[in-house]
Amino acid sequence: MVCHPVGVSQRDPRAGTRGFCYQVCMRFAAFALMASLAACSLTPSGSECNSDSHCGEDVCARSGECLPRTAVRAVTVKWTVSGAAADPTSCAAHPDLYLQFEGAYGDTFRVAPVPCRVGSYFVDKLPKRYTQVELGADGGTGDVSPIDLSSVQAQAQFDLFQ
Repeated sequence: MVCHPVGVSQRDPRAGTRGFCYQVCMRFAAFALMASLAACSLTPSGSECNSDSHCGEDVCARSGECLPRTAVRAVTVKWTVSGAAADPTSCAAHPDLYLQFEGAYGDTFRVAPVPCRVGSYFVDKLPKRYTQVELGADGGTGDVSPIDLSSVQAQAQFDLFQ
């Protein structure tokens, strides 16, 4: 076996020995393992998730992160279209909407497409740091409303295309 690691001259007597090659390879493997583990959180809180089972005692928020139960809330976004109930007729011009929840730190959580005709969208585990929501037609701009916390269930209300 011939081994010429980077930084070691071919004239160096260690360059072709199996022991030296083994040491270099094992150091590289150990470094790669440490780098991989450093990128992974060993605690579930704040890590990415797809279901509550990935989060231990915490819950998997709809934003895809593990958070304590006290850090999420249920939110309903409701809308009408030009004062009328959302239905296939009133939504014909814009059948698909988007929702974008905006956080206190500039982060966002977007949901699209949201069918206009349903008139509401429920999120059961939205992180509390999201304080307002934007609702609009796909491909366009939207209206922004704060999430109202004064009711039993947090909500935001819109009247689109006025």
